[in-house]
Amino acid sequence: MKIKVVGAILIGMLIMSACSFSNSKETEQNSVENSSEETSEVFISPDQAPEDEFNPQMPVHSGIWQAVDYGRTNYYYEFSEGYIGRRLGANAGDVEEFSYEVNDGDNLVIHYADRDEYAHYSFGDDGKHLVLTYQDYQQNLQWMSHGTMEDMGGLGLTFTVKDITPFGCTLQYTQSDGYVTGEITADKYFSLIVHSEEDDDEWGSTDYFGTEGQTFTIEKDSSGEMQIDWTSKLGMLVLGDYVLTFRIRDIRNIGGDWDSFDYRVWFSVLANDGESLIEKVVTEAGADISDARYSVVYDFDNDSVMEAFVYIGNAPDEYATSAGEVWYVDGDRCAMVKECDNFFVHGDKVIDMYPTGDSVVVELEEAYTTSTVSYLFMLENGEWKESAISGMGYFFKPDYVSDYCVSVSAYDYCVDYEDGKEDDALYTGHTWKNYYFYYDEKVSDFKEYVGKDISEGELKAACGFDLAAEIREAGYQVDDIFKRENGIINVNYSKTEKGDAGTVYKEFHNVTYNELNQRYADAWGTNGNSWQDSDFGGTYLKAITER
Repeated sequence: MKIKVVGAILIGMLIMSACSFSNSKETEQNSVENSSEETSEVFISPDQAPEDEFNPQMPVHSGIWQAVDYGRTNYYYEFSEGYIGRRLGANAGDVEEFSYEVNDGDNLVIHYADRDEYAHYSFGDDGKHLVLTYQDYQQNLQWMSHGTMEDMGGLGLTFTVKDITPFGCTLQYTQSDGYVTGEITADKYFSLIVHSEEDDDEWGSTDYFGTEGQTFTIEKDSSGEMQIDWTSKLGMLVLGDYVLTFRIRDIRNIGGDWDSFDYRVWFSVLANDGESLIEKVVTEAGADISDARYSVVYDFDNDSVMEAFVYIGNAPDEYATSAGEVWYVDGDRCAMVKECDNFFVHGDKVIDMYPTGDSVVVELEEAYTTSTVSYLFMLENGEWKESAISGMGYFFKPDYVSDYCVSVSAYDYCVDYEDGKEDDALYTGHTWKNYYFYYDEKVSDFKEYVGKDISEGELKAACGFDLAAEIREAGYQVDDIFKRENGIINVNYSKTEKGDAGTVYKEFHNVTYNELNQRYADAWGTNGNSWQDSDFGGTYLKAITER
């Protein structure tokens, strides 16, 4: 199938605790998990209308109510005038509409499109707490805000997205009126909720992407937009429905007094008309249409004509590998790009794509026992070519630099030899080290940030402290110091031990330091920021393209 991304009607949704915090750290929570601590009373704007006063009676007070079981949010309800409303699962992307009626004074019948639910109800004295008792379970609801599903916090915010591609989108916002009590800030840290028809029609969350801890301010009576790129963590999106989620705060005092909500914006990746290209590949390959298990149809060169990459072969095995062929096809050409016995499959994706300045790079991965190798293809003058760095290692886009990386597999963590017999040395210990690249539009290919030797004094000036001295104090020898044009500094260091029988054992380590943000790389995802945490193991070279 041809993949084309089309924006659906997009809804900005404010969810989560609308709590007023006073001189305390904001409770950690997201759309899946919420704090079990009871929230404090919501701050009401001084210009609140009299009709917004609470009464413990039906119809339910308009606004957003949070349903909590065992300390975790499971649903959000929007109640409106006229005994109608909507319900949203805490980790779901779909919204169910309902109407409700009262029977016998304290019993509710909630009418959904496909069912009715029956519950006994009772209010708290303040009217902001509602208990629904069903036949076999109970829900405790607490009023959260004057908003709707489109503006749950009542902050007068509207979010939509446009210019959706497989790699990102433009997020647009407007602010007007609403119950704003302070300064509105939005996180630049996002996740997606993904709908899967194959997995029991469920919704599930992806990894976070963007920049944790960074925010942007939304001024009152303003509008604006920002670019969002999810490729560094999620790669290319495939056919399906998605919800973009991110945190909004109404901050009265940065020291600890704010309301917090999670917004959601819906969009879809829809099928397109690429079936004819897939059928062309199937015919050329002499295969059955059922063997065309994965395809990417896209206007790779922006000429308003669709092209496609099609995988024909086996389904993935228990090791997420598959044997088959990947073909390229357009209106004039149809040719096999690569045949492999062990393509690595990400989820259901055999083919991945990365946007570049003037084209799109297509990646295929070949799996080995402990590593994968990427093969890269791009369009040049109307013809597809293989990249000069294809096959060097695992290609990816990291989140700690704005460049591309190739992770190179090597056995260089340690060496054993007899003193005087260095030529017979045995190197062991598997390492994976990142080398950095940028896309050069002049040559339509990637070029490496080649390392240059710098002195310990230059290293100290770049870091602002004597890193080499710290390494020596820990008992190591400083070997090489390389600085790359993207601000990455690699320091190779080692430790040698000699045995009584003339044997020599040597370990090799390294530091990766980013001069641009004054941080070490988090080599193994430990969330550390020390030179020890940035050790990928082994010895860095100045370049892998100049060996």
